[in-house]
Amino acid sequence: MTGYIVKRLISAVPVLLGISVIVFLIMAMIPGDPATAILGSYATPENVEKLNRDLGLDKPLVQRYFIWLGNMLQGDFGRSFSLNRAVLDEVLERFNATLVLAGTSFVICSILGVAAGVVSAARQYGLADKAITFAVLLGISIPSFFLGMMMILIFAVNLRWFPVSGMWPIYGARDLSALVSHLTLPAIALAVVATGVIARLSRSAMLEVLRQDFIRTARAKGVHERSVIWRHGLRAAMVSIIPVLGIQAGFVLSGAVYIEMVFQWPGVGRMLVDAILKRDILLVQGGVVFVAACYVLFNIAVDVAQSLLDPRIKA
Repeated sequence: MTGYIVKRLISAVPVLLGISVIVFLIMAMIPGDPATAILGSYATPENVEKLNRDLGLDKPLVQRYFIWLGNMLQGDFGRSFSLNRAVLDEVLERFNATLVLAGTSFVICSILGVAAGVVSAARQYGLADKAITFAVLLGISIPSFFLGMMMILIFAVNLRWFPVSGMWPIYGARDLSALVSHLTLPAIALAVVATGVIARLSRSAMLEVLRQDFIRTARAKGVHERSVIWRHGLRAAMVSIIPVLGIQAGFVLSGAVYIEMVFQWPGVGRMLVDAILKRDILLVQGGVVFVAACYVLFNIAVDVAQSLLDPRIKA
């Protein structure tokens, strides 16, 4: 297992290098002069030249990339000019908020999606299967940002059951109940589409497993149907379901960008949008690379979990 993990970590290195190159080139090819955009009304030729020199923008493109990459490998992601703060400190602080939102949403969509898929497969062509299929198709068809706005309008503005936006109340205690009340709407809005995808693919995986010989053998031995489905069938189906969960984790993490904008959640997604608008190059580059690294590491963890369930994968 250790060798397998090391091999997967080594294979992630070129992926992260490729991501760093793409992000750097995209930011470098944005039209306009970053120094002029940063300085605004203070963009005199002297100030622009000085800022270009301070940011290293006067150096050749290749040299700038390797300087940035070398600093990043040493843990120095640069300094955000718009916030006057170390990029890594800002990204880590914002990532905590994103992790709370995306983690809660992922737990919700994983539990509900797998449970819905198992029930739908166990009651194939029955009323429960048809109801779950209808709900899943409806959830997949609604964009998360639109669902979020409708949830704000109904549950926050009209019914006043939940706060409209933010992670914490402006006034009052910042305790667990306050966090849960602010987290409920964005987490559900972010989880709906992923729940539908997981439910559909879990249903397909369970249907395939329930046709296997070992399931018929378990039933012939008189094993209770609930144990056949939830103990034997689900465990075998998890080999196919776990990769789906890994893919949806990436969807949830990337989808947090627009959900954070809709609900004004102070996470990495909102930080990146603000940084792009301000042309804060180092903050954008550092934030994207950090999120990409977290996504790659999570996929490695998913592969390891899948290999534990099915040792043949390591072969």
